This record gives sequence, structure tokens and C-alpha cells, in this order.
Amino acid sequence: MKDAVIGEMLKRVKEGTGREGSTIEYKLSKSQLSKDIWETISAFSNEVGGLILLGYEKIEDKYVPVGIENPSKMMDDFTSLVGPKFNYPPIIKAEILEDQHKPIIIIDVKEAPKHQKPIYMKDAGPIKGGFKRLGATDIRLTDSDIARYYQERSGSIDAQLIPDTKLEDVDKKTIESFRNLRKLIKPDAPELLFNDSELLKAYDLLASDGNSINVAGMLLFGQEREIKRHFPAMRLDIIRIKGTEWGKDRDPFLSRDLRGNLLSLWSLALDLLDRFFLIPFKLDERMMRNEETAHRNALREALTNLLMHQNYFHYSPAQVRVYNDRVEFYNPGYSLKDPAHFDSPGSKLRNPLIAAVFYDIGWAEAKGTGIKTTRERLKVEGYPLPEYANDTKGDTFTLVLGHPIEQVTPQVTPQVTPQVTPQVTPQVTPQVTPQVEMLDRFALTLNFCETPRDLKEIMSFLKLRDRKHFIEKILDPLLEKGYLKRTIPDKPRSRFQKYVVGDVK
Repeated sequence: MKDAVIGEMLKRVKEGTGREGSTIEYKLSKSQLSKDIWETISAFSNEVGGLILLGYEKIEDKYVPVGIENPSKMMDDFTSLVGPKFNYPPIIKAEILEDQHKPIIIIDVKEAPKHQKPIYMKDAGPIKGGFKRLGATDIRLTDSDIARYYQERSGSIDAQLIPDTKLEDVDKKTIESFRNLRKLIKPDAPELLFNDSELLKAYDLLASDGNSINVAGMLLFGQEREIKRHFPAMRLDIIRIKGTEWGKDRDPFLSRDLRGNLLSLWSLALDLLDRFFLIPFKLDERMMRNEETAHRNALREALTNLLMHQNYFHYSPAQVRVYNDRVEFYNPGYSLKDPAHFDSPGSKLRNPLIAAVFYDIGWAEAKGTGIKTTRERLKVEGYPLPEYANDTKGDTFTLVLGHPIEQVTPQVTPQVTPQVTPQVTPQVTPQVTPQVEMLDRFALTLNFCETPRDLKEIMSFLKLRDRKHFIEKILDPLLEKGYLKRTIPDKPRSRFQKYVVGDVK
């Protein structure tokens, strides 16, 4: 234990700024050890460690040192009991000190090694005797917590081999897509010359005997039917909600339930999000057209993190919820890194094998700086900063990204005047702004035009009658950006002209 840490802790207590939190716990323990001290030791051992201070009483909102009657005896009692109390002896260091001339005990609890977790009281077992820290509270471990700890004992969760799998269960087209993506990042990468089996082994996705695929290999490259067989809850829902509250006005036409491996899900989901947010292009320093914006970068980063850090043994699927005012990325699996530290480099990986593949194709940053960079870009360009809800008890994480309504291009989404669209505005609810409604029409048009459609068919589908408004505000912007293309490009005015989704990704 470092003297500086102890000194700073005592300083905060004296100033009245010390508070219980995720790594700090105060207990009275004036004449005997508090009965719940073992719960806190279990919780700190299973999380990131923490300090327990004995000999303090909470008076109003301050922890005041009242001292310990016989600190030497209490220290002896503690050291003799703590080892045999748990399934593995916790890593601790305890010292008797003084605060305001009152004897106290400070116990420094270190995080337990991964191969020993969960730390629990032996006489109660892991369900009743194991705890984790949630804010300033010790809560019992859930079944899913315990399962996760045991899986992590033998390595990362995504490294677990899946019984009854074989090399033929991977999708060859997906492996070829990976090679193409990898070639863009590093054309001379040696793994590009490997056959399928060698490639999977190079990324530790296949057993050395070539007979079994692990969790990461199946999720990244598996065929859809095999993923569904082994991971029935593995799905990504893109849900359009025409309002600002969950569960109301879900649009069945714009919503999608996506299945498949991670490489295909990422591309499909990003394409669907692009259909909602046709962000205007800008000119870069070379005066060249640049489609990338801070908001699209944030969408891509959030989607990547959702797929890369997900708990794939969770009972619920991942969801991207598109509201009128925000997008929510709901992730089964809480963030192992405290959101308060997202601005600092580094990351804690739940699925390191999946992350390694994402790094090598440029979908994630290896130094864990993606969120920090994203936040900085959003701030510079004037977009809303993301918000986070990290629920360690429920094992979920939600990232909330506000819509950049003010930044939507005036050429694409101007304020709709009564003269232009009188037939549309009565259908708009008070929660739907003209900009949001226009984004929906873009997405509806692109979905509808997955099969070639003529102009009248599209207008009828959108329930629009103003041909000039439709062409100027919807059709032309989609054609200009390449999201739609003409089936007869050399004859734009042909009466047989139809429009179909373009190849832009």
C-alpha cells in the first residue's frame, strides 16, 4: 500500500469530501468486525479492488473517525479469519493508522486474478456468498455473473470451443470478404496467403486439430444457420420508433431483424443507418468531396463497439433504436471499462479474439481510443455528445447519440412550407419534425427501391402528390449521393425509367 494513497484518503476524510463509492467503503467496527465486511471484500476482489476503512461513523453527510477500541486484537481477528473465509484467499494488505488521533484500520483489497474469480464465502457458496460492487453497494452475483467468471477462468469467453462444429461451418464468402478488407489495410499481410484453415488458426479461431471452431470463429465467420443453432438469441434489431418513447409507434416497414455473422451484420446495419442519416458532403482541405462526418463516424464507432464488446451468452439480442430525437445502441453485456474513463486510452475487452479481427480490418482502434476520438470530433463539429447507461446489475450497456438535426443539409431537408406539402403535414405528429420526417422518407424510398420502381410508384408509396417537391427534395439528393441509380442511365427522361438502390456503402 502506498503512503501517498493513504495520505490522500485521510486528507479527503478530514476535509469532509470522502464518499463511499465503487472503490471506497467505510465501516464503524468500533469493538468488533462488521458482519458485512466479508461481502465488501468479495465485491472488491471480483471487481477492480478498493479500500475499506474501519473506525468511521457517518454523521450527516460526513464520515468521522471515532476510532477502534482494540485495533491490535481486531487486526489479529481479521487476518486469522479472512483467508479461510473465502474459496481463494483475497489479496489484501491491512494497516493500523491514526486519523485525528483515533486508531483506525485501512484494508487495501486487490482485484483477484481472473483464474480465481468469483471470490465468495465458502460456507455460503457463489450464489449467496459472492458479491460485486455497484456504486457504493455490494450486491449478490447473478447466475450470469458466475457463468461469466467461470468461462473467463479458462481464457476469454470468445475463445471457448464449441462442440459439434467443424471447418465446413464457416461461410467461405465471408472469409473472402475478410481477405479483401485486410488487403485494404495491409496489402502485404502474410495471412492473405493462408488457406481458410490456416487463416482461422492464425487468429486462434480454430482448434489446433482443425476439428472445432471457437465462439469468436463462429460469430465472425460462421454460416447463418450454424450461428442460429449455437447462439439462438444472437440477433441485431434495427428498430425505427416514430416518437421519443420506447414501445410506441414502431415502424414495421423500416425496422429490421438482422441475423448472420458479425462481418455481414456490421455492413448490413451500417447500410441501414446510412439510409436514415444522409449526412451532407463537405469539401476537405484538398477541395475534394468528403462524405464522412463526426455523426456518421460516431454511428460507426457505436455499432462496432456494440458488436465487439457484446456478451453473446446473454438472453436478449442487441438493438439499435432510432427515435425522433436520438439513436440508442442497446448492448447485452455491461461495459467492462467505466464510462467515466472513456476519455482515457485503453480498453477492457470481453471478446479479445473478435476485437483482434476488427482491428486488422480497420473497424476498431487497437489502442482503445475510438470513443475518445469520436467525442472530440463531435464536439469540434457541434454535434451532441453521446450519453451512457452502464447497468452492471442487469448486464447491459446503452449508448445514446442525439440526432444532428441542426446540421442536416438545407439542400436536402429544408423547412417544409405549407405551399409545397399541404397533403403531408396533417399526418405529422407533434413529436415529428420536418427534418426527421424527411429522413424517414429517404429510408422508405431506399427500402422500397430494392426492387426497381418508377417515379409514380415511389410517389404513390410515399403518399406524395407534388411531383416537383418529390424530385427536388427526395429523388435528386438520393441520385446525387449515389444511394439511388437509374436503370437507364443514358436516357434520364425515358418513360421506361426506373430507380433502384445504388452500390454506395
